[in-house]
This record gives sequence, C-alpha cells and structure tokens, in this order.
Amino acid sequence: MRRKAKIIVYTGIFVLVFLATALARVYLLGSAPERLVKSLGQDLTGTVFRDQNYENENGNRYDLYIPAELDRMQDQNLILYIHGGSFNSGSKADGETWCRYYAAQGYITASVDYTLQMHGKDASIYQMNKEIENAVRAIRQRTEELGYHIAGMAPFGVSAGGTLAMDLAYSGNSAIPVRFVFQVAAPTYFEPSEWPLLMKVDKLTSAHDFCRMMTGKELEDYTQEIRKISPAGIVKDDSVPSLIAYGRIDHCVPVNQKYYLMGAYILHNVPYDYIEFPKSNHGMYNDPDKLQEFLEKSLEYAERYFTD
Repeated sequence: MRRKAKIIVYTGIFVLVFLATALARVYLLGSAPERLVKSLGQDLTGTVFRDQNYENENGNRYDLYIPAELDRMQDQNLILYIHGGSFNSGSKADGETWCRYYAAQGYITASVDYTLQMHGKDASIYQMNKEIENAVRAIRQRTEELGYHIAGMAPFGVSAGGTLAMDLAYSGNSAIPVRFVFQVAAPTYFEPSEWPLLMKVDKLTSAHDFCRMMTGKELEDYTQEIRKISPAGIVKDDSVPSLIAYGRIDHCVPVNQKYYLMGAYILHNVPYDYIEFPKSNHGMYNDPDKLQEFLEKSLEYAERYFTD
C-alpha cells in the first residue's frame, strides 16, 4: 500500500513538473516572434493615432502608425495588420510590434479590430470582411486629412487574420488598391468536415451550425456561400501576388489548407512564394531563421510591388 502511495505521489509530481515546463515553454515560445521582430527594428520616431473610428455597429476601431519625416509630396503605401484568434479572440493590440516594425521601414501601418464570434454578437465572415473594407476606407480618409496620399496597400494577417487579409486582397473591394498580400498559417477553405476543432471550440454540434455562423445565412446548401468566404475559392486570374507561410505540421489549421491555396495560385497563374517553418506548429514560434526570411521576403515584395 505504501509503495502504491509513493507511485501516486511520484506520478503526480511528474505531471506537475511536465505541465509547468510545458506552460513555460509555451510562454517563452509564444513571445519568440515578437522578440525577434522587435530586435530587427523598432526605432519608430513617428506618431501613433490610437482608437480611430471607422464605420461599424460594434464600436471597433483601428490604430494608425505614421513614420516621421514622410514626404507629403510623394505617394505612400499602407501595410494593414489584421489580428488572428480563430475569429473569436484577439485584438488590434496584437499588431503593435508588427506595425512598428514595418513603420520603421518607412511604411504607414495600421492594426484593426473587427467583430468577433462567440461574444454575443452576430459575426459572419461577410460581416468581418465588410468591416475591414470600411476600416480601409476610413484609413484612406484619415491619412488624406493628415496630408498623405496612399497609392497602394498590402494586407497582412496571422491565422484568422490572414484569411481576412486574403479575402480583402482577392475580393477587389478595397478602397485602396491592394498590391500584394502576405499571411502566416491562415485558413483558406471552410469545408466544415475539416474544422472539427474550431467547431468544438465554438461549441457547435453540426456542420449546418458551423456554416450558418461563418456565413450568417440560413440555407440548406452552403456550397456556394462557403466558397465565397474562402480565400482559395475566390482566387482569380488577376489576383495579387501572395506571400504565404505555414508550419510543417499544424494542430489548429489542417495542413491541406495550404495546398488548396497553392493549387488555386497555380490554376490561375498567380505569383506567390511559400515559406515553410519546419520546426513549428501553428505559426513560426520555433523557427526564428524562417521568420526572418519571411520578414525579408515581405520587404522584397513591398519594394517590388509598391513601385510597379
């Protein structure tokens, strides 16, 4: 009996240590991309306009970052960060490090909030897309008031934010012309059979409920509507160049998702680059070298496509 008690105690200690180590590792790795981005350039000496209004029903706002000494006589370009969080969490504050990084490279940047699911408000992908479009329109007006003309933009997002970034880029509904889009670990197609984890998180019990939440519509057949909200479903022959990055494995976004997107690029002859994070799961936490490659490639895209 005494031996059995010891085994139970030792097992409990092992589990506690394992969990503590795992949590510490998640905490440290979770901040790794942010630490690296900060180390590469945060010398922003410009102005940050926080909590700017744009047209929406739920009080969402955006933050605007203007680098110092921009020439008002020259056209400028915008990089818009759209946060992730499974469409049910996250905030524009998640984009501050990224916005400061790209603003330090001389680009006007912004980070936007949008209505989230599972917070007591209806929030379909259609609604999120419309809010992002309204935010872009407001950013164009605000920057014009400040004396800047934005000639082009690039939406950028991580995970769910990457989906919304691509929807904006491929829909053709942006008030500022989109020159390219870039994203990390974004869902690309919302076939419900591929999303049991998201359905579980959102406490949805059927494919019909999932489709209804994502589209905001009550239908018998959601095939066409799912295609319309899925980036891989709306890629066209004239879609903008795209930079995408995914972990080799992913327990949040099914690995097939990237192939749907790349297949659409090939079918429509859309220029794209794919960067793989071989040591990472959902994102880029274990691959600082690949994250740096991604950042450098995004700046190459900006130099190439903002000047075309």
